[in-house]
Formats: sequence, structure tokens, C-alpha cells
Amino acid sequence: WMILTGAGAYLGRFVGDRKHDLLPALVIILATVPYATVLGLRLLRNIVFPVGVMVGIVPILWSSFALLVPYCFLSGASFSLLASLKSRSGQPGSIGSLYAWESIGSVAGGVLFTVVLFRYVNTFQSLGILMAFDLAVAIFLARDRRTARIVALVLAMALLVTAILLDVDLLTKRGLFPDQEILFSRDTPYGSLTATRQAEQENFYENNVLLASANDATSAEEAVHYAMAQSASAKSVLMVSGGVMGAAREVLKYNIERLDYVEVNPYMIGLAKRYSLELSERRVTVFNVDPRVYARETLERYDVVLLNVPEPSTIQINRYYTLEFFRELKKHMNPNAVLSLALLSSTEYQSEEARGINSTMMNTLRSVFKEVLIVPGQRTYFLGSDVRPGIHIGKLITQRGIDNTYVNRYYLDDEVLAQRSSLLQNSLMADAPINKDFTPVLYYRQVTHWLSYFRNNLWLVAGIAFLFVVFAAFQMNAVSAGMFTGGFAGSSIEVLLLIAFQVLYGYVYEALVFVVTIFMAGLFVGSFWRTKMIPIATSFRYATIQAVIALYCFLLPVVLLILRDLHGSPAITQGSIFLLTFIIALLVGAEFSVAADLRREKTPRVASELYGVDLIGSALGALLVAIVLIPMLGIIAASIIPGILSFSTALVALIQRKSIEGTIA
Repeated sequence: WMILTGAGAYLGRFVGDRKHDLLPALVIILATVPYATVLGLRLLRNIVFPVGVMVGIVPILWSSFALLVPYCFLSGASFSLLASLKSRSGQPGSIGSLYAWESIGSVAGGVLFTVVLFRYVNTFQSLGILMAFDLAVAIFLARDRRTARIVALVLAMALLVTAILLDVDLLTKRGLFPDQEILFSRDTPYGSLTATRQAEQENFYENNVLLASANDATSAEEAVHYAMAQSASAKSVLMVSGGVMGAAREVLKYNIERLDYVEVNPYMIGLAKRYSLELSERRVTVFNVDPRVYARETLERYDVVLLNVPEPSTIQINRYYTLEFFRELKKHMNPNAVLSLALLSSTEYQSEEARGINSTMMNTLRSVFKEVLIVPGQRTYFLGSDVRPGIHIGKLITQRGIDNTYVNRYYLDDEVLAQRSSLLQNSLMADAPINKDFTPVLYYRQVTHWLSYFRNNLWLVAGIAFLFVVFAAFQMNAVSAGMFTGGFAGSSIEVLLLIAFQVLYGYVYEALVFVVTIFMAGLFVGSFWRTKMIPIATSFRYATIQAVIALYCFLLPVVLLILRDLHGSPAITQGSIFLLTFIIALLVGAEFSVAADLRREKTPRVASELYGVDLIGSALGALLVAIVLIPMLGIIAASIIPGILSFSTALVALIQRKSIEGTIA
């Protein structure tokens, strides 16, 4: 998104002289493209990628590129076009002020969507509201151009008729689930949830990926009974997620007194209650809260803990597989209690990537529990406890008198199960790194395991990207290079703070959106009010801002470690993250404004170049931090890299001070 928008900004410099005539037409196109993009995404999904096929990274990149090119190119070009039009006013800092208003527009859009739209309307209704607003702006801009006004009015009427007569959201989703009846569909902040019926079976999807099926006895029983069978006297159970798979029904087969079910997504809870009546049973208490927050704040103690969370394919989910989370859970586990979680599909042969995942998981659990047992089922289950768990599951289930469809002595051969378990555990690497909050090794290994399914030469892709960056670096002057590293540092730190917020506090969608909103607001304040804070733009002051950004990056790890060790109130944690977000955005916004004033060339060229390198630097910062630096180096070390880059370009700006000042003169 950011790279394509930056490329569009660069191409925007070549717009001809009829800029006023282009603006209404550009706004009309920008109004319609988002609607068409999502429509194409829905309609083409099962045509381009056959149902059931695992899609690789290269097809994902190409399809994303094709869908995003129209909007991103035009959006980036519009910045250059508007900068050119605004420069005619003769006001100083016109590019910086435009950057400020673009930022505040992002704030308004984010707040409107978060607070209003996603709660009350579906995806296409939100896009329709956006289109209606943009078309109204186009009509205003085209007040002296009859053709553009007619086009905008016709599109507005077509939108109104479509919204009244058709449920586009439901119609397009039916194409995503062929031969299935859609029972429930809702786009939530946590993902798109859909419940379908096919024959006599209900299926539950998150982001179009199958989560569970109502009659999948094997998955539900394995998720519960491997752990529950270990204790004949278990009275209290904590279950994290798994409500839609029917896991609660399996837990309640035992003579327990309390089942606490924790789910971060309130919409998932509603879906689970709708199709799992057991959640309304008197022994069950449902908590709508992030599991990390619950583990930190609850006073309850448990005999069994069941973690039914998805595999750690994102840094957010990785938080449920870390050393710190297991330690928090153990504080609320009774002596001899058992914890259960599952990762990959269980097979006799393990690839190197799969061995790495299982080895890291084993070593992480062994750092908390005295005994860890692998139970190979449909997936690889890990049982952690301070007493040795039993591998003879069939025998234990018989002793407990539990009536199961699959997890019983008729389907499970305990001796074969023991042999497979021993074989898996003996194949693991004793020196595998431990998965931690600030060093999410398991997430990195999960990504590499997914990539191993496809024959993609990622080193070639990385090499091409590296050469592109090197080529771009040699084309930049000192001012543009500084803006590139400023964008890199800004997006890197934003990603780091978003992750740190979830680690230190927990996942709260509204709060995370507020972090992004504060970042955009900081860009607005920094770029809009820069002329009052720094009235005269000089190369020395430009270098000083970059040096301050570098100092911020070097000090951020210290602040994060203090926040982690203090275990302060949620208000202190949130307030600190919000303040840190605002400060880095303020600095980047001020840097952009100063950079725009330092360049005294033609406005379209300056606007397109600075906006382009800012976005491309931001894209690379977000990508490298999330995919490479955090998993391989950890959150703390990942903050140092953008600091080094910012400090380097600050030195370059000081060394080339005479050249920059000469350009201004």
C-alpha cells in the first residue's frame, strides 16, 4: 500500500498544466475505486484461487498488487497534484501544511470507522458512505464544470439505488462460500466471522479460513480430554477460546465445579453461545477480555488450563505462547495442575521448520513446568505440569468413565501413542531458543514453516528489493535521504509500540486504533505547527530533528523495559504508549515540514519526492521490523536499527550543510 502510494506520488509530478480540470475527475475516480476493489476481491477470490488451495506468498503479492494499484497510484498522484495547486497561493510551507491535513483526514477517517461505521454497518455500506462523501466533494469542486457534476450525480444516484435494492455484502459473501447456506456473517474488528450450514453440519470461519465445525468430535475431544484425563479430581477449568468447536461440552462431561471461558472477541462469544448451549450452563462463566489481561488480574486458581488459540502466525497471537504468559498462568494453577496447547499437524516425519517450532515450544514450556509431554493426535499437543502426565490416554479415559466418540480405548492404541510421543520428543533440539514476549521466535518459525510449503526463491526477491533500495539511496540527496529514514523510523516505532502495547497491556481493539490515530494526530501537529516551533528551516535544524529521532530510538528500549518491570496500572501503561506514539509522530511530521522548506525546487517535484520517499521508507520500516528484526533480534534490538539509520542521515545532512544551504540560496 505505502510503496504503491509513494510510486503514485512520484508519477504525479508529470501531470500536465490542466490541474484544476483534473481534480474533480480524480476525486470521482477515488470515490468509486475502493468500492470496486473490495467487490473485485470478493468476486475473484474463488476464481483466481480455487477453493481449498493453500495460497503462497508470491500469488498473494501479485493479486494484492493488482487490486491496490488503481487506488494507491491515484491517491499518491493526488498529493502531488494538490501540492501543486496549493503552491499557487504563495504561502510558505504549503507542502508541509498539505501533509498535515492529509494526516488529520486519516485521523477523522479512522475515528469515524472505529467509533461508528464498523459497529452499525457492513463493509459495503461503509464503502458506500465513503463514496457518497467523496462524490459530494467532487460535485462541489466541479461546480463550474457541468460534465463532471453530471457524472458525480449519476454515480450518486446509482449508489443510492444499489444500497436500497441490494444487499451487496451478503451477495458477494455467498460467492466466497459456494454450496453453503450463510447463517451468520459479520465483519468485526478482530476478523470477518461467518457461520454456514452445509448438509447437516455448521461451519465457522474467521477471515474465510475454517475455524471449526460443529460435528467435528475429533478436534473437540482432543482439545479437552488429553489434559482433562490427567486429573481425576479436577474441579476448576480455564478454557481460552474454543467455544465454537464445542470444547465446553467435552469439559462438562467431567464432575467439575467451574469452567471459566475467556474470549477476546465478543462477536465470537455471541456466535459460540448461539451454537453451543453448554455455554449457558450454570457452571460456565464467560469472560470477554484478552487472556493476557485475565491471567494478570484474576484471583482464581485452576486444575486444568486449555489454550485453544490459533497457531502463532502473527505476533499478536504469539503472545499466548510465550514464557511470560505461561508464568502468569502458572501463578493461577493449583499444584499438579496441567496446561494443554496444540501446534502443528502431527506427522511421523518432521521437516526442519516443524522441528524448530516443536523444539522452541518444548523448551519454553520446560522453563516453566517440571514435566512436558507431547501427545500426537490430529495436531501435536503439549501438556505441561509439575507432575508427569500420563500418555496412556485410552486407559485414563476408561478409568474416568467418560463416554467419547474418538478419544477412547477403541480408537487410541496407548502403546503406539507412547511410541510416537517418545519418537517426537527425542527428535527435538535441546538448544532451541525460548519464545518470549520481546523475542517472538515462535512467530518467525511459524512464518518460515508456512513459506516452506511453496517453492519460492525468497532470497531472489530480497536481493531485488535490496538492490532497489541501494539504487534509490544513491539517487537521493541529503534531504530526501533524511526523510526516507524518518519514515522508516516512524513506522518502525509505531509497529514496535503497537506490539509493546499488546505485550504490556493486552489486545484492546479500540485502544490499538487509538494508538494509530494518535500517530496520525502527531504527524498533523508536527507538520502544521512546525513553523511556530521552528520558524526558519535550516540544514542544522533538519539534522537536529533526525538526531533527536535517533536518540528517541536508542532510549525507547529502556522505557519499554521499565514499563515491563514496573507492572504499573493500566492507565500508566496506556498513557505511556500514547505519549511515546505522539512524540515520534510529532518529530516525523516536523521533519517533513522542514524538509519541504529546505527544497526550493518546483513544488510538484518536491512534494512527489518527499512524500514518495517518506512512504517507501515507512513501508520498508514496517516490513523489516515485523517480519525480520523483531523475530530475529527481538523488540529491544529492533529499535536500535532505525536509530542508527536516523543518526547516519543526520551526519550526512551536517556534512553536506553547505551544499543544502547553497540550494536554498
